[in-house]
Amino acid sequence: MPQTNTKVPFLRMELLWKTHMRVQVIRLFCGLLLVTLLSSEVAESRKGKTVRTSFEYKAINCRGYSASLTDFGGVGDGKTSNTKAFQSAISHLSQYASKGGAQLYVPAGKWLTGSFSLCSHFTLYLNKDAVLLASQDIREWPVIEPLPSYGRGRDAAAGRYTSLIFGTNLTDVIVTGDNGTIDGQGAFWWQKFHKKKLKYTRPYLIEFMFSDKIQISNLTLLNSPSWNVHPVYSSNIIIKGLTIIAPVPSPNTDGINPDSCTNTRIEDCYIVSGDDCVAVKSGWDEYGIKDVMADNVTIAATFEGISNDPFTGICIANVTINMAAKAKKQPWTCSDIEGITTGVTPKPCNSLPDQGPEKIKACDFPKENLPIDSLKLKKCAYSIKHA
Repeated sequence: MPQTNTKVPFLRMELLWKTHMRVQVIRLFCGLLLVTLLSSEVAESRKGKTVRTSFEYKAINCRGYSASLTDFGGVGDGKTSNTKAFQSAISHLSQYASKGGAQLYVPAGKWLTGSFSLCSHFTLYLNKDAVLLASQDIREWPVIEPLPSYGRGRDAAAGRYTSLIFGTNLTDVIVTGDNGTIDGQGAFWWQKFHKKKLKYTRPYLIEFMFSDKIQISNLTLLNSPSWNVHPVYSSNIIIKGLTIIAPVPSPNTDGINPDSCTNTRIEDCYIVSGDDCVAVKSGWDEYGIKDVMADNVTIAATFEGISNDPFTGICIANVTINMAAKAKKQPWTCSDIEGITTGVTPKPCNSLPDQGPEKIKACDFPKENLPIDSLKLKKCAYSIKHA
C-alpha cells in the first residue's frame, strides 16, 4: 500500500509533465504557423498582389494580346517616373501588330510619365481609377520639328515639345478607357508661357500625325499644357465621349483641334477650355478640310469659322454653346463655310442651315460623302491579371 501510494503521485506528475509538454509543443507549432503565415503575407505584399480585372468597351478593332503596365515595371504612386515603363511596354507590344494587335492596360493608380509614342494596331486603355500625370521634368519631353503646315512653333520660332501621347504614320490606334483621367498638370507650362521662358512650343496631351483609323474615347482630360486633342494630316478619326476641362484663363488650352484632316467624327463631348473648344484647322498654309461631323457636344466658348478657308461638308448636330457672361464675340462668325446643322443652340449662321426638328438626331449627309458615319464599333471584352 505505501508503495502504491508513492507511485500514484509520480504517475500524476509524469502525466502532468507530458501534458504540459504537449501544450508547449502545440503553442510552439501555432507560433511557427503564425510566423509562417505572417512571412507569407509580407512576401506577398513585397511581390505585390495579383488581381484579375475584366472589362469591355466598343472600339474600331479588338486586340489579340493584352498586357498591364505593371508587367513592365510601372509604379502608380504618383512620384515614380513611368516614361521608360510605357516606352518598354509599347516597344514589346509592337511585335503583335501583325498578330491581331495588342492592348496596354493601365490599372488604378497615379502614373507619372513624360512623352511616349504609340504603335500601329494598338490600344491604350485606362482603368476608371487610373490617372496619367504629365511629368514636370522638362527632360522627359523630347523636342521635334514644327508642323510642316505651320513652319514654326506657336509659342516660339523653334520646334515643339512632343505631345504626352504621340504617334506618327500609324494605322488602327485606340486611346480609350472607363473614363480614366489624363492630367497634363499644365500650370507648370502656363507659367513658363506667361513669363516668356519657353524656347519651344508647349506639348499637347494627345496628337497623331499622318495617321489613319484613330479612336480617342471615354476619357477625362484635365489641365493640358496647350491643346488637348490634335489629330493632324490624318483621316478616319472618331473622338467620342470625352470630358475636357481646363481653367478659363489658361492659355491656348483648345479642346479638340482636327487639323488638315478628313473623315472626322466628334460626338458626346463636354468641353470647358481657356480658348477654342472645337477648332477645325488647316495650319497656316491652308491645307484643305472636308467631311467633319460633330454630334452631342456641349461647350462653353465661341465657335468661329475662318475666313477664306475651304471648309466644306460640315454637319453639326445636337450642339449647345453656352456663352460666357462677358463674351466679347458672337457665337457664330461664318465665312466660306458650307454644311448643315440640326438641333444647334444658339441658331447658327445662314451658311449652316438647320435641317429641321424631324432630323434632330442625325446628320443627313449621304453615306458615300461621310464614310466615317457608317463605321460600326465592335464590342471588345477582356480579362487580365495584373499587379
